[in-house]
Amino acid sequence: MLHLQAITKDNWYKAISLRVREDQVNFVASNVVSLAQLNFLENFMAKGIYNDDEMVGFALYGIDDDDHEYWIYRMMIDQNHQGKGYGKKAIQLIIDDIKEIKEDRHQTISLSYEPENEHAKRIYENMGFHEVDGFVIDGEQVSRYTF
Repeated sequence: MLHLQAITKDNWYKAISLRVREDQVNFVASNVVSLAQLNFLENFMAKGIYNDDEMVGFALYGIDDDDHEYWIYRMMIDQNHQGKGYGKKAIQLIIDDIKEIKEDRHQTISLSYEPENEHAKRIYENMGFHEVDGFVIDGEQVSRYTF
């Protein structure tokens, strides 16, 4: 069963060992970068995406300092586990996790993706995220989920 588990001293090495396919490398920062970035993100958490006992993906999400709303900064599924429906299920797990911990003042979850990443765009749209017209960060399209 797919579930999220915090990245700790016991599983961080597995998290940095996960890789996307070569043609996806430009779509997402490495998990090494994400874990380093976590040192400077006060209200963020890193989670492994697990299928039973095996880590199959990674996510980094939390409250952004700029708009004080939730953002999914990273979400990836390892190349050896893609095509199994884990991406869509992982997004739902992240949404559910945020719903459990969020305060009433939080209204949205945002994320961004490379415009040429059509697969990610379709998954996010199917999960209820909608592109924010004209909102592009570092060349990435922003999409938003509203509670």
